[in-house]
Amino acid sequence: MKYPILLLDLDNTILDTKTNAEKALHQMSKSIDFPFNNEQIQYWHLLNDKLWEKFERDEITRPKLLTSRFELYFEHYNRQVNVDEYNKTYLKLFKSQDTLIPHAKETLQKLKQDHHLFAISNGTKEKQYNQLTQAHLINFFDKLYLSEDIGFQKPDPAFFEFVIGDLKKSKSEMLVIGDSLTADISGANAAKIDNVWFDPQKNNNPTNFKPTYEINDLRQLISLSAN
Repeated sequence: MKYPILLLDLDNTILDTKTNAEKALHQMSKSIDFPFNNEQIQYWHLLNDKLWEKFERDEITRPKLLTSRFELYFEHYNRQVNVDEYNKTYLKLFKSQDTLIPHAKETLQKLKQDHHLFAISNGTKEKQYNQLTQAHLINFFDKLYLSEDIGFQKPDPAFFEFVIGDLKKSKSEMLVIGDSLTADISGANAAKIDNVWFDPQKNNNPTNFKPTYEINDLRQLISLSAN
């Protein structure tokens, strides 16, 4: 088997994070008198994605990301809110969601039979453990490598160096799987680890980061990783 060790991103690779965020925002709307219609949801995704990209580039800290997004969001709509209260409410609702990417569970069940599975994620520790536990996925993973614990975030080479050093295995045995070209694929390329870009929307690659493989359905991992 070429890749006995699989390093899997979580958000929007295993966990359907965009859907989970939308569910949390809709639930939140009931208590804050703000509709979160389709346009407002899309602006949330746009703003949130930009902040996470800044976090990847080490231009913003995790605490600043989490506290500033509601402030920036409601400034856009000229609305004054209690940012801390809104953030706490959102995080509580968000971490309780457990919608998965299609075929995630069945794919992990199959892969677990003859691979070692590890999570590699920039996501918030409490949220990741909560959602994986609620979705009954936590036991599929030998270990979760989270940037909040490691002190470096993808795509920082130090994140991948930590994982490689901790596993004490050859990089040639590892395969990184993720949806983010800028975090997962770029980081894996820099670390010289083969990788898979998970692209369910079949988007064009707008970056210079070239994945080793591309898939648009998680079930494709089963045959790919067995080769």
